Amino acid sequence: MAGLLLSGTVNATPQPLCHAVGNTAPTSATANGTLAQRLIAEERASWDLAIKRDAAAYTAFHAQDFITVGGSGVAGKAASEASAMDAHVRFDQCELSLFDVRFEAPNAALVTYHVKAAGLDHAKPFHLESFASSLWMKRNGAWLNVFYQATPVSRQ
Repeated sequence: MAGLLLSGTVNATPQPLCHAVGNTAPTSATANGTLAQRLIAEERASWDLAIKRDAAAYTAFHAQDFITVGGSGVAGKAASEASAMDAHVRFDQCELSLFDVRFEAPNAALVTYHVKAAGLDHAKPFHLESFASSLWMKRNGAWLNVFYQATPVSRQ
């Protein structure tokens, strides 16, 4: 599974598949509360849109220079977005928790959180647990995701 590993189907009254659990409020003392909540909501929405395979809405969150880093290396915008729309990946469970938002500069925010998910990848069951980070930057008045990385939880 490359990139964000996301897919799904759209229904008439969309319900988020990737639901929040536990603490969803930013824990950073320097976080601007309203903006932090908005970025968390947009991060969650990006997962839901990818799971539902709404490519147009999903890609609107990304800057032109968006990249992801995963176990197979660095992927540019096109490859990452194509992976997220993979029709052979189905999510049956997805939980996002432990959100933290840190404003690293006036136009840069780092969103970190925990992901637990399960489903099928090319007809093979998968279980995913990782810590994720996304760098959001304000460009031309809009907050866009420029970077995403997921680090698997170690099971030592």
